[in-house]
Amino acid sequence: MIKRRIMIPIIFFTVFSWSRGYAQTVDRIVMNSVPSEVWQENIYLLADRLDWKEYRNFDVQIGNEGFVYHFPTWKSGKYGTKLFREDLNKDKEEEIMIVLDNFNDPIHILQSISNDQNQEYKEVTIEPVAEAVKRLVDMDKKGNFVIITTKQRTYKVNLKSLGFSDTSSDETIYTHVPVDFHVEKKKIIADAVVMISMDGGKAIGNLKLLYDWNGKKYEVNSISFEKYDRKR
Repeated sequence: MIKRRIMIPIIFFTVFSWSRGYAQTVDRIVMNSVPSEVWQENIYLLADRLDWKEYRNFDVQIGNEGFVYHFPTWKSGKYGTKLFREDLNKDKEEEIMIVLDNFNDPIHILQSISNDQNQEYKEVTIEPVAEAVKRLVDMDKKGNFVIITTKQRTYKVNLKSLGFSDTSSDETIYTHVPVDFHVEKKKIIADAVVMISMDGGKAIGNLKLLYDWNGKKYEVNSISFEKYDRKR
């Protein structure tokens, strides 16, 4: 992350990137924003739109004229982004959460650092969903049933109740990507679809992962499961 202070309004503009003898048009756009009644507290997420499905070279700008945090390695796809401002760690300061359309690098958290002169931000670590599931969840198939065990409880999913007729073979149970991240009651929530590798992959339910701040990073501390409802 590179931080710089600039005093410019938010605008749309086009730049040209020259490489290997040809010009590529790059649109600098505001991908998302969180408005505030106080203009110094508006938040903007900006990026270069390389084409209809690729966005790179991100900035997070705090205020219409103020701090800009530069993230040149962030990438996102065509399905947009999410931007949240919440007190996620109960320190009475609001964090900024950015969700990208990127399977490998989907979520970033900027945590407030207050000092005598300015309120600044730094990026902090958040546990990847795959690591949390590996650490906290056991998923197995026994006959017609998928057994999902978390720290809190054990769930049994009858595959025949989901309309699966041939359940005799051994199948892999896994979480699907992408994962949906959002905020509920000032908590980071990740919803991961649980799949069985039967017939190319079928959804059987969702894992709901709840994050907490442990003083060093945001880490998953509880996971629940909800069976897929065929009637929905």
